[in-house]
Amino acid sequence: MKTAVLCFSPQGAALAKKYFSEEDLYGKDFQRSIKKEDFGTVFNGYDRIVFIGAAGIAVRYMAPFVEDKRRDPAVVVIDPVGRYVIPLLSGHLGGANAYAVEQAKAMGAEAVLTTASDSLGFEAIDIFAQRENYAFDDMAAMKEVAAAMVAGRQIPWYSEEDALPDYAHIVRLASIEAADVKGGVAVTTKDVEIRSGLQLVPRRIHLGIGSKKGTDPEALVALIKKTLKTYAIHPMALAAIHTIDIKKEEPAIVFAAEAFGVPLKIYTAEELSRHENRCEGSDFVRATVGVSSVSCTAAYMGGEIMIAEKIREEGFTLSITKEKR
Repeated sequence: MKTAVLCFSPQGAALAKKYFSEEDLYGKDFQRSIKKEDFGTVFNGYDRIVFIGAAGIAVRYMAPFVEDKRRDPAVVVIDPVGRYVIPLLSGHLGGANAYAVEQAKAMGAEAVLTTASDSLGFEAIDIFAQRENYAFDDMAAMKEVAAAMVAGRQIPWYSEEDALPDYAHIVRLASIEAADVKGGVAVTTKDVEIRSGLQLVPRRIHLGIGSKKGTDPEALVALIKKTLKTYAIHPMALAAIHTIDIKKEEPAIVFAAEAFGVPLKIYTAEELSRHENRCEGSDFVRATVGVSSVSCTAAYMGGEIMIAEKIREEGFTLSITKEKR
């Protein structure tokens, strides 16, 4: 991860040289000063930012650029003599809390965590979602659940999976509808309407793709969206796209992975052949690419449960699997 370290005194610079020599160092001692009005390039260009100096300086520098805890960098403040390490921004999702604890241990300092869940001793809902690889897009509902947990209230909870946060007041329910209340949580890969609660979407769906050469990128994205809707799968449930190595630079497949924000995973024909006995194959395809089925065998590289073995359209073949949890 890219880390910037900003120093505002000789003592801070000495601390940076001792503990952060491998990072990008800013300050007069490094002939690399940065003004508040120019700080946006640092804020938007790094995963983590360390201020060695007063917390007030950090607040003034970053205030104009703070937007969303899901995208903002982790920001940590360290006093000039290295006694305290304090996460200021993106403590959970950005990893500032964990980074502060790690750096404090390395420096022999004290990490000062001020987030409510850490102070009260339970696992925050956003940390739980991150740990389990659950996606979400409703920050207002996330805040409702977080506030309910801080208050010690019961959390109505429906889930397709067994995982639960480390919180004593979870009430398991049998249906999505029952959990769809203010402060409730529904954990499902299904594309359902949630009116009041928080939907956490497990990233468990894997898409295997075979393609003719020179296919239309927009057509593939449209086909994927249509297919997910047909099977009532939430788009955020997509974990990865899988294909054979000879298609690793196929523009449509590369474009689709970027459009959905998921990794594109590539395999040799030999690797895919381990799943040939589970898929309907073609001698022609085997003669052409070295394995009798591309999309089906590729999908099995990500998930064990077959949802749709072959969907053929627009010069593409899609297969959908789901991880077993």
